[in-house]
Amino acid sequence: MKLTLSQPPRPTFLTIGALAAASGLAASAIRYWERAGVLPAPPRQGGQRRYPRAALAQLAILRLAQSCGFTLEEMRRLVQGFRGGSPSQRWRSMATAKRAELEAKIRELQSMRKILKRLLHCECLEWSQCDRLATQMKTQTRAKKKAQR
Repeated sequence: MKLTLSQPPRPTFLTIGALAAASGLAASAIRYWERAGVLPAPPRQGGQRRYPRAALAQLAILRLAQSCGFTLEEMRRLVQGFRGGSPSQRWRSMATAKRAELEAKIRELQSMRKILKRLLHCECLEWSQCDRLATQMKTQTRAKKKAQR
């Protein structure tokens, strides 16, 4: 005699709690993304949200975009691009723009770090001395920006 154990079938739809548990997100974050328009509102059954399993992939995409620094508006444009058309084209276009934005931010942060390094060695006894340092740093920053153009 052969015994076979069968597992219960996986539900086709997930409640918000099941989706939150499976995705690692809080249910409040899922509801927020719905209100923000980056996650489509699911159908309801008995007043409860019922998400298709595909919502797990959508949440993974949103988390990836969020980790790359995409704003809610950018995430909205990104996921709207997945309805028809090529997702890879949308990703490339938006990733190129985001990369340029991040490169500019990195340059800004490096400049800030340089200023802070100098300030760590500040031995000014009067504010007027610090003012000279600030003026000097401002002049250097302007010259650097002019050279980059």
